[in-house]
Amino acid sequence: MDKNVIVAKKYGRAIYEIALEQKSLEKTEEELTLISDALAENSELKSFLNHPFLTKDAKKDTIQKLFADKVQPVVLQFCYVVIDRDRFELFPDMVSVYTALAHEGLGIDEALVTSAFPLTQDQADALKAKLEEMTGKKIIMKQKVDAALLGGFTVQIGDQLIDGSVARQLQTLKARIMQKD
Repeated sequence: MDKNVIVAKKYGRAIYEIALEQKSLEKTEEELTLISDALAENSELKSFLNHPFLTKDAKKDTIQKLFADKVQPVVLQFCYVVIDRDRFELFPDMVSVYTALAHEGLGIDEALVTSAFPLTQDQADALKAKLEEMTGKKIIMKQKVDAALLGGFTVQIGDQLIDGSVARQLQTLKARIMQKD
């Protein structure tokens, strides 16, 4: 296993255990995601925090100025530890590990819904309710559009795929026709 993956898992699990102990899984996820999203959206900030010649104090000061009023002290401290150990380039991976653990701990599944056309809000709400009923878990639904499906949708939850696309139905029909010939 890649060393960076091992490190990201170690740090992600550490902040998860702290948040679990403090009963702040959801709040911690929101705050870690806030910082991770800021890094993804601002390449200058990301470059600054990962720059090898800048002092750790300058990096911590930047994090403090940007996020101290938006996150819990524990999240700020976590960032400081990551900076002290020169691991900030792995921060997004650590957040991904944390999120997966927090969702498991909270009984949440993520569903990726791919549809041929954007779902209306009513359709999305109905599908989410049906998925929650099927899984017995709270569902966080992410949507994307893929015109190649022609119609219908697919739902990916973990390693389970529900394929209700027109493209798959046409493939199945084609296979049946080919078997008869």
